[in-house]
Formats: sequence, C-alpha cells, structure tokens
Amino acid sequence: MTALTLTQAHFYTFRACPRRFYLRYLARVPWPEAPLGTAQEEAYDLGHRFHRRAERHFLGLADDAETDPTLRVWWDTFRAQGPPLPTGQRFVEAGLTVPIGNHFLTGRFDLLIVGADAIGQPAAHLFDWKTGDPRPIDRLRAAWQTRVYLAVLAQGGAALLPDAADAFAPDRLSLTYWYAADPQQPRVVTYDAATHRRNWAEMERIVAEIDRLTATDTAEAWPLTDDLAECRRCAYQALTGRQSAGEAQPESPDEDAPPPDEWLEPQWG
Repeated sequence: MTALTLTQAHFYTFRACPRRFYLRYLARVPWPEAPLGTAQEEAYDLGHRFHRRAERHFLGLADDAETDPTLRVWWDTFRAQGPPLPTGQRFVEAGLTVPIGNHFLTGRFDLLIVGADAIGQPAAHLFDWKTGDPRPIDRLRAAWQTRVYLAVLAQGGAALLPDAADAFAPDRLSLTYWYAADPQQPRVVTYDAATHRRNWAEMERIVAEIDRLTATDTAEAWPLTDDLAECRRCAYQALTGRQSAGEAQPESPDEDAPPPDEWLEPQWG
C-alpha cells in the first residue's frame, strides 16, 4: 500500500470512526457537504488569520493594521499577555516528520524554542496558540494534538538541531497552550520517557490496525462507530446508512477535532 503521512487528524478520525477514516483518507471520497456551519467557518477563519499574524510576528515581519475587531482584541491580548518565552533558538511554523511502522507521522508547530529549562538543562518548548474555548489541562493532555506533537519531537527533534540533541529527550519536552480567552492561564503539558513509551506504543498499534484493515480491501471491513453523536457530525451519513442519527446542530468549534483544512485536503505521502 501507499505510505500515509499521518497527522493528529488521522488518529482523531480513526478513533472516532474507522469507516470515516477509510472513506476520507483511503477511498478519498470527497466530503459531500460542508461539515461546518457558518459560525464555525468564521471562527476557524479568524483563528487561521491569528496564526498567520503570530507567524509574521515571530519571523520579524511587519504587522499590517488589523480591521477585524475580534482579531484586533486577540492580537492586543497576545502582545500584552502572551506566555513567557524562554531564550533559545526559535523555529516558527516548523514541520517535522518521523517514520512509524510503514508510514510517517508528522506535526507542524506554531512555535518551537530549543534552549534550557528552569534549572539550566537543555530543553525544547512547544507553544500553540488557541482562539477557541479554553480546555482543561487533563483534556489537553489526552488530545491527539498533544500526543502527536510531543511524540514526533521526542522521536525526531534532534534532526532539527543536532548540536542540541539532549534537549529532545522526552523528559525535556513541554507543550504550552495559550488561549486568547484565558491569556493569564497558559496550559503547560510536560512529557516523560514512560509517557512517551505508552503513547508511541498506542500509535503503533493504531497504525498496525490500519494496515490490517487496509489488507481486506473492502469498505465493510472498517467498523462504523457506535457513537451516533459522531454520525451527526459526519457528512458521510448517506454512504454509511446512518441518516437516522440526525443532522448536526451548530455548535462551538471543538479544537480537539482536526481543523477544516485537514478534513478537506488529502494527507498522502
């Protein structure tokens, strides 16, 4: 089979519904209707624009005058109450890909700083900017974004900066989520070797299960979810016979789910 380049979206989707994973990423069936309502689309668009503005800021590029009032408030908040940043070498919107099984695992980081921790030991710090509803730390710790980003960095971060390879040991890694709606309470997720072993082993099991199901070469071999709430968020209802689950109702964007560009664009190696 063709090697997949797996992202947090792939793991999220497979766990949500293996059949949806098959239809989206293997059969490559076009998403038959917009999975987001108008409010969600607008929220994601503003979030995307905020990230691009942060990218320009950390690259030292000039900021254009902001006309959208919501985005202006977010940006003013970020400039005044952004998370404290350690000194070190910065990587802005850096991508990193590592092998996993017969495939690849990839992440793209808003900001990576390779420097030192509070006691002067080499360390790598990830930062991720959020414009949605703040999430509790336990939910963030379990999120696929957190798990994939830290795993990728532990497995292959040394390739970004070979002279600082010690900074990428699992117990030297952290991921800070900064929420525009709760700027004074950044959520810091730390990592360690035992967590990385469990995390990586589970991802390897999922990849092996994807390979096993792919070998059957039939859509019916990919199980449907038992959670009808997932079906109400799925535009493949007509292909899975789950129309009776009902239509999705507009709701706040869930930042645990993959962003729309990962839903709508193929992710193939």
